[in-house]
Amino acid sequence: MKLLVTGAGGMLAQAVIGTARASGHEVVALTRSDLDITDAAAVTSALHEHRPDAVVHCAAFTRVDNAEHDEARAFAVNAEGTAHVARAATAVGARLVYPGTDYVFDGTARSPYRPDDTPAPLNAYGRSKLAGEDAAREAGSWIIVRTSWLYGAGGRNFVSTILQRARAGESLRVVDDQVGSPTWTEDLAAVLLTLCERAPDGVYHACNRGETNWYGFARAALQAARCETGVEPVSSSTLVRPARRPVYSVLDCSTTERYTGPLPQWKDSLIRAIEAGL
Repeated sequence: MKLLVTGAGGMLAQAVIGTARASGHEVVALTRSDLDITDAAAVTSALHEHRPDAVVHCAAFTRVDNAEHDEARAFAVNAEGTAHVARAATAVGARLVYPGTDYVFDGTARSPYRPDDTPAPLNAYGRSKLAGEDAAREAGSWIIVRTSWLYGAGGRNFVSTILQRARAGESLRVVDDQVGSPTWTEDLAAVLLTLCERAPDGVYHACNRGETNWYGFARAALQAARCETGVEPVSSSTLVRPARRPVYSVLDCSTTERYTGPLPQWKDSLIRAIEAGL
């Protein structure tokens, strides 16, 4: 396929680009400076110029706490920008792949969220991404792939931050009352491409298998990196942050695994990511 990837400078996009090229796909990689998705005319022009078979729409406003202070900007990028991409994709006959987030859920469930469960975001970021899902459905052909706790090379993420702070000798305090599934960008990139190639239109969930809390995630990262720095578990109430987070956001990926096979376990992927130089 010929793929166009928006937000090509971002963490997930870099994994998608590398995986796609390694698989033999032709890739048009457009960074934010190449394409401002909030500019409808620019989006239309870019897609008509390149005429891809599919658009992997990685461009997004992802700073969760910042979105609380600038919800208008989050919506301009995640909702209106996605609508521009969806309409332009339809015009050239391209399929739209939209990476979504577990933050569209409120965290009150006690079993993994299924793709057809009703969203109820707690924060501005989640609301903007849910609006982006609605916009993505405007495309003639689309798949929405929600994921969780994403980390990888090429961007700010929890694992890199924890290891950097530990190696600098800083004290570490991490919440232990939010549960989710850490997901490596390399694994998610492979899933996005497989679903794009094989799956019908619809909403899918994709994250690494298993679940943990942020404290357990931090401990596993330190252990995998052979770093002996200690970490203190704390409750969310002790760390005041602008945006509320769901206390439980594990995703049911069984529908996705019909097309991909079993997804990797989160601990195994974390080890591979750190061994790869994260």
